[in-house]
Amino acid sequence: MSDPLLVTLGDVLAVALITPPADVMPQASTPVETRLLVGGQAAISACWIAEAGARARAVSARSYDRLGDFVEAELADRGVELQGPGTDGRTGLAAVIRTPGAGRTALTDRGVCRLLTAEGLREEWFEDADILHVSGYALLEEPSADAAERAVSLARAAGAQVSVDLACADIVTPLLRERISRIEPEIAFATAAQAEAIGGIDDVADLPVITDRDGLPAIDPMGVPDAYAAGFLAAVAAGADADDAAELGRQMADRCAGVEGPLP
Repeated sequence: MSDPLLVTLGDVLAVALITPPADVMPQASTPVETRLLVGGQAAISACWIAEAGARARAVSARSYDRLGDFVEAELADRGVELQGPGTDGRTGLAAVIRTPGAGRTALTDRGVCRLLTAEGLREEWFEDADILHVSGYALLEEPSADAAERAVSLARAAGAQVSVDLACADIVTPLLRERISRIEPEIAFATAAQAEAIGGIDDVADLPVITDRDGLPAIDPMGVPDAYAAGFLAAVAAGADADDAAELGRQMADRCAGVEGPLP
Protein backbone atom coordinates (compact mmCIF):
# COMPACT_ATOMS: atom_id res chain seq x y z
CA MET A 1 0.00 0.00 0.00
CA SER A 2 1.38 3.42 -0.98
CA ASP A 3 1.75 6.26 1.47
CA PRO A 4 -1.43 8.35 1.88
CA LEU A 5 -1.85 11.39 -0.36
CA LEU A 6 -2.90 14.74 1.06
CA VAL A 7 -3.96 17.53 -1.28
CA THR A 8 -3.83 21.13 -0.13
CA LEU A 9 -5.81 23.89 -1.83
CA GLY A 10 -5.13 27.60 -1.42
CA ASP A 11 -2.27 30.05 -1.80
CA VAL A 12 1.08 29.05 -3.30
CA LEU A 13 3.39 32.02 -3.68
CA ALA A 14 6.85 33.38 -2.95
CA VAL A 15 7.92 34.93 0.34
CA ALA A 16 10.64 37.53 0.84
CA LEU A 17 11.65 37.05 4.47
CA ILE A 18 13.22 40.31 5.63
CA THR A 19 15.05 40.63 8.96
CA PRO A 20 16.05 44.21 9.76
CA PRO A 21 18.38 45.12 12.62
CA ALA A 22 16.76 45.98 15.95
CA ASP A 23 17.95 49.58 15.74
CA VAL A 24 16.63 50.35 12.27
CA MET A 25 15.88 54.04 11.79
CA PRO A 26 13.02 55.44 9.70
CA GLN A 27 13.90 57.06 6.38
CA ALA A 28 17.32 55.44 6.43
CA SER A 29 19.15 53.09 4.07
CA THR A 30 19.64 50.03 6.26
CA PRO A 31 21.30 46.68 5.40
CA VAL A 32 18.98 43.75 6.10
CA GLU A 33 19.05 39.96 5.81
CA THR A 34 16.66 38.71 3.11
CA ARG A 35 15.70 35.17 2.05
CA LEU A 36 13.44 34.15 -0.82
CA LEU A 37 11.24 31.17 0.08
CA VAL A 38 8.06 29.38 -0.89
CA GLY A 39 5.01 30.52 1.04
CA GLY A 40 1.25 30.53 1.18
CA GLN A 41 -0.72 28.25 3.45
CA ALA A 42 -1.29 25.52 0.85
CA ALA A 43 2.44 25.40 0.05
CA ILE A 44 3.67 25.48 3.65
CA SER A 45 1.21 22.81 4.77
CA ALA A 46 2.18 20.61 1.82
CA CYS A 47 5.89 20.88 2.67
CA TRP A 48 5.25 19.76 6.25
CA ILE A 49 2.95 16.96 5.03
CA ALA A 50 5.85 15.62 2.96
CA GLU A 51 8.13 16.01 5.98
CA ALA A 52 5.64 13.97 8.05
CA GLY A 53 6.00 11.06 5.62
CA ALA A 54 2.89 11.38 3.45
CA ARG A 55 2.63 12.29 -0.21
CA ALA A 56 1.77 15.95 -0.81
CA ARG A 57 0.13 17.80 -3.67
CA ALA A 58 -0.67 21.53 -3.65
CA VAL A 59 -3.38 22.95 -5.91
CA SER A 60 -3.42 26.66 -6.70
CA ALA A 61 -3.89 29.00 -9.63
CA ARG A 62 -0.51 29.45 -11.31
CA SER A 63 1.37 32.00 -13.36
CA TYR A 64 4.18 30.61 -15.49
CA ASP A 65 6.45 33.59 -14.89
CA ARG A 66 9.99 33.37 -13.53
CA LEU A 67 8.85 33.65 -9.94
CA GLY A 68 6.36 30.85 -10.58
CA ASP A 69 9.16 28.68 -11.94
CA PHE A 70 11.10 29.29 -8.73
CA VAL A 71 8.13 28.33 -6.57
CA GLU A 72 7.49 25.10 -8.52
CA ALA A 73 11.17 24.09 -8.37
CA GLU A 74 11.43 24.76 -4.64
CA LEU A 75 8.31 22.69 -3.95
CA ALA A 76 9.60 19.83 -6.09
CA ASP A 77 12.86 19.85 -4.13
CA ARG A 78 10.78 19.37 -0.97
CA GLY A 79 8.77 16.48 -2.39
CA VAL A 80 5.62 18.46 -3.18
CA GLU A 81 3.75 18.13 -6.47
CA LEU A 82 2.27 21.42 -7.69
CA GLN A 83 -0.89 21.42 -9.80
CA GLY A 84 -3.29 24.11 -10.89
CA PRO A 85 -4.60 25.96 -13.93
CA GLY A 86 -2.42 28.50 -15.67
CA THR A 87 -3.88 31.97 -15.12
CA ASP A 88 -3.14 35.37 -16.61
CA GLY A 89 -1.36 37.49 -14.02
CA ARG A 90 1.66 37.25 -11.77
CA THR A 91 2.82 34.88 -9.07
CA GLY A 92 2.01 36.23 -5.62
CA LEU A 93 4.65 37.62 -3.29
CA ALA A 94 4.51 38.23 0.45
CA ALA A 95 7.07 40.54 2.04
CA VAL A 96 7.42 39.36 5.64
CA ILE A 97 9.29 41.73 7.94
CA ARG A 98 10.49 40.05 11.13
CA THR A 99 11.02 42.22 14.16
CA PRO A 100 12.66 41.42 17.52
CA GLY A 101 10.73 39.02 19.74
CA ALA A 102 9.63 36.78 16.83
CA GLY A 103 7.06 39.35 15.75
CA ARG A 104 6.33 39.86 12.08
CA THR A 105 4.41 41.99 9.61
CA ALA A 106 3.25 40.41 6.36
CA LEU A 107 2.54 42.55 3.30
CA THR A 108 0.92 40.12 0.89
CA ASP A 109 0.14 40.35 -2.81
CA ARG A 110 -1.73 37.08 -3.48
CA GLY A 111 -1.25 37.43 -7.21
CA VAL A 112 -3.15 34.82 -9.20
CA CYS A 113 -3.98 32.70 -6.13
CA ARG A 114 -7.33 34.42 -5.65
CA LEU A 115 -8.23 33.72 -9.31
CA LEU A 116 -8.56 29.93 -8.98
CA THR A 117 -11.82 28.90 -10.67
CA ALA A 118 -14.04 25.86 -10.36
CA GLU A 119 -13.85 25.39 -14.14
CA GLY A 120 -10.06 25.28 -13.99
CA LEU A 121 -9.93 22.27 -11.68
CA ARG A 122 -9.24 18.77 -12.99
CA GLU A 123 -10.77 15.64 -11.51
CA GLU A 124 -7.45 13.77 -11.57
CA TRP A 125 -5.92 16.22 -9.08
CA PHE A 126 -8.28 14.87 -6.41
CA GLU A 127 -9.25 11.35 -7.46
CA ASP A 128 -6.41 9.68 -5.52
CA ALA A 129 -6.55 11.93 -2.45
CA ASP A 130 -7.05 10.60 1.06
CA ILE A 131 -7.58 14.07 2.53
CA LEU A 132 -8.24 17.46 0.95
CA HIS A 133 -7.00 20.33 3.14
CA VAL A 134 -8.60 23.70 2.28
CA SER A 135 -7.08 26.99 3.39
CA GLY A 136 -9.44 29.60 4.79
CA TYR A 137 -7.82 32.13 2.48
CA ALA A 138 -9.28 30.27 -0.51
CA LEU A 139 -12.76 30.89 0.94
CA LEU A 140 -12.31 34.65 1.24
CA GLU A 141 -13.61 35.72 -2.15
CA GLU A 142 -14.84 34.57 -5.53
CA PRO A 143 -13.90 32.80 -7.70
CA SER A 144 -11.59 30.83 -5.39
CA ALA A 145 -14.41 30.13 -2.91
CA ASP A 146 -16.41 28.40 -5.66
CA ALA A 147 -13.27 26.51 -6.67
CA ALA A 148 -12.84 25.28 -3.09
CA GLU A 149 -16.40 23.95 -3.00
CA ARG A 150 -15.89 22.24 -6.36
CA ALA A 151 -12.66 20.68 -5.10
CA VAL A 152 -14.47 19.38 -2.03
CA SER A 153 -17.10 17.79 -4.28
CA LEU A 154 -14.43 16.10 -6.42
CA ALA A 155 -12.47 14.89 -3.40
CA ARG A 156 -15.56 13.53 -1.66
CA ALA A 157 -16.57 11.68 -4.82
CA ALA A 158 -13.18 9.96 -4.63
CA GLY A 159 -13.73 9.00 -0.99
CA ALA A 160 -11.47 11.63 0.59
CA GLN A 161 -12.00 13.37 3.90
CA VAL A 162 -12.00 17.18 4.01
CA SER A 163 -10.30 19.54 6.45
CA VAL A 164 -10.42 23.34 6.65
CA ASP A 165 -7.99 25.72 8.34
CA LEU A 166 -9.42 29.08 9.43
CA ALA A 167 -6.01 30.55 8.61
CA CYS A 168 -6.17 33.95 10.34
CA ALA A 169 -8.46 35.53 12.95
CA ASP A 170 -8.77 38.79 11.04
CA ILE A 171 -10.38 37.10 8.02
CA VAL A 172 -13.10 35.25 9.95
CA THR A 173 -16.48 36.65 8.92
CA PRO A 174 -20.08 35.38 8.92
CA LEU A 175 -19.71 34.71 5.17
CA LEU A 176 -16.57 32.65 5.74
CA ARG A 177 -18.38 30.68 8.43
CA GLU A 178 -21.27 30.07 6.02
CA ARG A 179 -18.88 28.78 3.36
CA ILE A 180 -17.17 26.44 5.84
CA SER A 181 -20.55 25.14 6.96
CA ARG A 182 -21.48 24.34 3.35
CA ILE A 183 -18.27 22.38 2.90
CA GLU A 184 -19.07 20.31 6.04
CA PRO A 185 -15.46 19.36 6.80
CA GLU A 186 -14.65 16.34 8.91
CA ILE A 187 -11.81 18.31 10.53
CA ALA A 188 -11.45 22.03 11.23
CA PHE A 189 -8.29 23.73 12.46
CA ALA A 190 -8.25 26.99 14.41
CA THR A 191 -6.33 28.81 17.07
CA ALA A 192 -8.29 29.94 20.12
CA ALA A 193 -8.49 33.46 18.67
CA GLN A 194 -9.82 32.15 15.36
CA ALA A 195 -12.36 29.90 17.08
CA GLU A 196 -13.59 32.85 19.13
CA ALA A 197 -13.77 35.10 16.07
CA ILE A 198 -15.97 32.63 14.22
CA GLY A 199 -18.19 32.01 17.26
CA GLY A 200 -16.85 28.54 18.02
CA ILE A 201 -16.06 25.64 15.70
CA ASP A 202 -17.64 22.70 17.52
CA ASP A 203 -20.57 22.79 15.11
CA VAL A 204 -18.66 23.08 11.81
CA ALA A 205 -16.77 19.78 11.81
CA ASP A 206 -16.87 16.32 13.34
CA LEU A 207 -13.37 16.77 14.74
CA PRO A 208 -12.48 20.43 15.36
CA VAL A 209 -8.88 20.89 16.47
CA ILE A 210 -7.45 23.92 18.27
CA THR A 211 -3.84 24.46 17.24
CA ASP A 212 -2.52 27.00 19.75
CA ARG A 213 1.09 26.24 20.64
CA ASP A 214 1.58 28.10 23.93
CA GLY A 215 5.05 27.91 25.44
CA LEU A 216 6.97 26.86 22.33
CA PRO A 217 10.51 28.22 22.19
CA ALA A 218 9.79 29.79 18.81
CA ILE A 219 12.60 31.45 16.92
CA ASP A 220 10.00 32.33 14.33
CA PRO A 221 6.27 31.60 14.69
CA MET A 222 5.65 31.38 10.94
CA GLY A 223 4.25 28.05 9.79
CA VAL A 224 3.69 26.53 13.25
CA PRO A 225 -0.09 26.04 12.87
CA ASP A 226 0.45 24.69 9.34
CA ALA A 227 3.06 22.21 10.59
CA TYR A 228 0.66 21.07 13.32
CA ALA A 229 -2.13 20.56 10.77
CA ALA A 230 0.22 18.67 8.46
CA GLY A 231 1.32 16.25 11.16
CA PHE A 232 -2.23 15.73 12.40
CA LEU A 233 -3.62 15.07 8.92
CA ALA A 234 -0.75 12.80 7.86
CA ALA A 235 -1.41 10.67 10.93
CA VAL A 236 -5.19 10.58 10.34
CA ALA A 237 -4.64 9.58 6.70
CA ALA A 238 -2.40 6.74 7.89
CA GLY A 239 -5.14 5.45 10.21
CA ALA A 240 -4.17 7.01 13.55
CA ASP A 241 -6.76 8.05 16.14
CA ALA A 242 -7.21 11.67 17.20
CA ASP A 243 -4.85 11.46 20.19
CA ASP A 244 -1.98 9.96 18.19
CA ALA A 245 -2.64 12.41 15.36
CA ALA A 246 -2.43 15.31 17.81
CA GLU A 247 0.88 14.00 19.07
CA LEU A 248 2.40 13.96 15.57
CA GLY A 249 0.93 17.42 15.04
CA ARG A 250 2.70 18.66 18.16
CA GLN A 251 5.97 17.09 17.04
CA MET A 252 5.80 18.83 13.66
CA ALA A 253 4.86 22.14 15.31
CA ASP A 254 7.75 21.86 17.76
CA ARG A 255 10.15 21.26 14.87
CA CYS A 256 8.79 24.25 12.97
CA ALA A 257 9.10 26.45 16.05
CA GLY A 258 12.78 25.59 16.27
CA VAL A 259 13.76 26.71 12.77
CA GLU A 260 13.97 30.07 11.07
CA GLY A 261 11.19 30.54 8.56
CA PRO A 262 8.05 28.47 7.96
CA LEU A 263 9.52 25.47 6.10
CA PRO A 264 11.18 22.21 7.20
